[in-house]
Amino acid sequence: IRLNPQYADAYYNRGIAYRRLGQYERAIEDYDEAIRLNPQYADAYYNRGIAYRRLGQYERAIEDYDEAIRLNPQYADAYYNRGIAYERLGRQELADRDFAKAKSLGVE
Repeated sequence: IRLNPQYADAYYNRGIAYRRLGQYERAIEDYDEAIRLNPQYADAYYNRGIAYRRLGQYERAIEDYDEAIRLNPQYADAYYNRGIAYERLGRQELADRDFAKAKSLGVE
């Protein structure tokens, strides 16, 4: 990042590391920057959604999964994780629909 602050993948990958360390706010900051640099970065939206979900911010997570799916309609993991967020919000019908879509795309 010091060598090339315009390199979206570097922010994305550091965000992954922060997320795995449980540092969700820092991860979100890096995903934000990756998305700013590359607004078409479906994986960054998806992973930011995971971080928001882990923080209990289910509506924000759903917004990011929605965007990841808009950018990549075959994004099985985004459907599955959006289903989890819907489930946590008590919206079981939407959750079941997303789980079925994820399964049809290959998530077991």
